[in-house]
Amino acid sequence: MASASPSLRRLSEQEYLALDRENPTKSEFINGEMRAMAGGSLRHSALGMRCGVQLAEKLQGRSCTVFSSDARVRTPSTGTYVYPDVSVVCGPIITVENTVDILINPLVIVEVLWPSTEDFDLNGKFALYREIESVKEYLLIHTKTIAIEQFSRQPDNSWIYRETKGRDALVVIPALDISLALDALYGSAMAIPA
Repeated sequence: MASASPSLRRLSEQEYLALDRENPTKSEFINGEMRAMAGGSLRHSALGMRCGVQLAEKLQGRSCTVFSSDARVRTPSTGTYVYPDVSVVCGPIITVENTVDILINPLVIVEVLWPSTEDFDLNGKFALYREIESVKEYLLIHTKTIAIEQFSRQPDNSWIYRETKGRDALVVIPALDISLALDALYGSAMAIPA
């Protein structure tokens, strides 16, 4: 999740990558600006981890890989670089040519919402992720309530919105042909400080 603080100057993609790779902390690259990643709460961290583990367990034995928030993703049109909280690739993992650290073909992207970046995750990042043809599902995990917002790409490139709420609910992820129980996903995370 990117902070709202502006960068000092506009950078090229190559300048950003050189700086980000050398820096011990991650930064996203949006519209020529390098934005330091904002820290999240313990609940935010737990929900991202729990989601990744749940997805990995459900996809075990399939040719799918679940990535943590350390996986950098590039969007094709705007040349944006972001770090989703969780991303999933099924089939071959494709990276930017001559790199091993820039993913370009995620199938599912998950962001755990944080108050300071919630608007950007819902609007700005969703617009960026829609540039990636391989992305079929975009999930937003709420931290203040037990709820997931989901956007699913349709064959005509439109998106269907669904909201799943409550501990007894299941979020169905058609692109992966799985479902996640919100009770298992949230577990005791709601008891962790937000």
